Amino acid sequence: MGENKLSALDLKIMRALQQDGRLSNAELAKLVGISSTSCWNHTQRLFKIGAILNIRASINPQMVQRDTIVLVGVVLDRSTPESFAAFEVAAKALNQVLECYLVAGEFDYFLKIRIQDLSAFNQLHSEKLIALPGVRQVRTFFVLNEIKSNGILVF
Repeated sequence: MGENKLSALDLKIMRALQQDGRLSNAELAKLVGISSTSCWNHTQRLFKIGAILNIRASINPQMVQRDTIVLVGVVLDRSTPESFAAFEVAAKALNQVLECYLVAGEFDYFLKIRIQDLSAFNQLHSEKLIALPGVRQVRTFFVLNEIKSNGILVF
């Protein structure tokens, strides 16, 4: 099998870790029905080939005063590779930006931002967002209710 091909066992390991990233290697091995050594080797390979990107804690936003979610549509003034690259570098540098997507349609980018409150967003907007390279227009969408987020991939 090629080094980057995923076996049924690999997929089983990935599903288990996606459900519970705190599983010990021994617990994971038992769950998928292989030895601890074999499980460790499979898991390390999955990290090495980039099938598993990371395992990290999911933080309750309310506990760290980041209750407000804002989706921001951005239109750039030029559609050139250089303007896209400059915007992307600057957007990645903003800690409040959790996600940034290049999209087709009315906007060039969508940003997902978590912030403390409306006042904090107003400051971010006036000091940083409209100053991002090449920004012509920014449209803001405040999330009223978070229905589903951080879903798991089904495969």
